[in-house]
Amino acid sequence: MRPIIKPFNRVLFNRVAILSLALLLIGLSACGFQLRGTNLQALQNTSIYVQSSGANVLAAEVKRQLFDADVTLASSASDADYVVNLSNESFDRKVIAVSPTTGKVEEYEVTYTAMLKITSPDESSTASANPVSASRDYTFDEGAVLGTFKQESVLKKDIAKQVAASVLRRLRAAVQ
Repeated sequence: MRPIIKPFNRVLFNRVAILSLALLLIGLSACGFQLRGTNLQALQNTSIYVQSSGANVLAAEVKRQLFDADVTLASSASDADYVVNLSNESFDRKVIAVSPTTGKVEEYEVTYTAMLKITSPDESSTASANPVSASRDYTFDEGAVLGTFKQESVLKKDIAKQVAASVLRRLRAAVQ
């Protein structure tokens, strides 16, 4: 005996899935939903000077993100509406897991910390010097040492991007 309703064939199912996803995205955009991001439009009418005192990795990433968002980067602190002072950056690595049988390290945690101070041109501090930090962990494999070191360097770049986004969110809050 044949079934009364034929099951969906794969092509029709794919089309229905794509159509459903498109309708969902249209519905989300219509209700004002927006993916989380730095949303730097509030900073586009201000000029920002990024000053680094021992935080060159973070300062370069903050400048890059500001440039990508079409925010004016001032050439000196006196020309800027706000000065972002970044200092004392450090990458720390600590052991978080050791093999119980061999006693060898299995997992590390990389932590990045820097100090952030945002000031206005009249030197009144909009935000006191606060630490900004982020951490990530990764597994360590002695058999793939080169890959593990590459993984750590990629993690450090990603952490710097994450902390730079945090700096820009704080800057946006200070400007508004």
